[in-house]
Amino acid sequence: MQLSELSERSGVSVASVKYYLREGLLQPGAAVSARRSEYDEDHLRRLRLVRALLTVGGMSVAQARDVLAAAQDPAFDRHSRLGVAQYLLPPRVTTPPAGTPEAAAWQERRAEVLALLRDELGWRIHDGAPALDALTEALLTLNSLGYATTEGTLRDYANALHPIAEAELDVIDEHPAIDEAIEAVVAYTVLYEPVLLSLRRLAHEDVSARRRR
Repeated sequence: MQLSELSERSGVSVASVKYYLREGLLQPGAAVSARRSEYDEDHLRRLRLVRALLTVGGMSVAQARDVLAAAQDPAFDRHSRLGVAQYLLPPRVTTPPAGTPEAAAWQERRAEVLALLRDELGWRIHDGAPALDALTEALLTLNSLGYATTEGTLRDYANALHPIAEAELDVIDEHPAIDEAIEAVVAYTVLYEPVLLSLRRLAHEDVSARRRR
């Protein structure tokens, strides 16, 4: 297909497609003349992924380029390629400055959470997982407001969510092509989180209504 058809089928403007080509986010088409190239279904799939990373994932062009580079790097296995995409997704948490009381409290709480998830529950997670920082920040904020989260409560949440993660990874693994799998990771991470949060709030409403009878 020509550039105009690629634009029409993807819903991405010609100007944006050209920009992605210049930035190296979309691989060049097959040259058929000095000024014309042809594109195929692989370009269409890659374009969908680029849009997912930039719009749904909220990544910068540089971050999207890192994800795409990892997707093509033979040194990375599938788990690592998908992990690069997930680790670059928001939210990004700024840790307290080193040497401050806040930093000491941060490191202590983070170590406690990591010990629970990895040592007690056996989760295979990396020390540098951004979600671990986000979880630590949330727990410390709750504690500062007087809502201490016990180890038992955190364990209950973790045990409830792990089967959901397994079900989502089952769906992601149905996509053998790495571009499609990365797109699915972005969609499930970014778009399904509001689904989980919304269902939780509706469950709160239901439980509250039942208790008021």
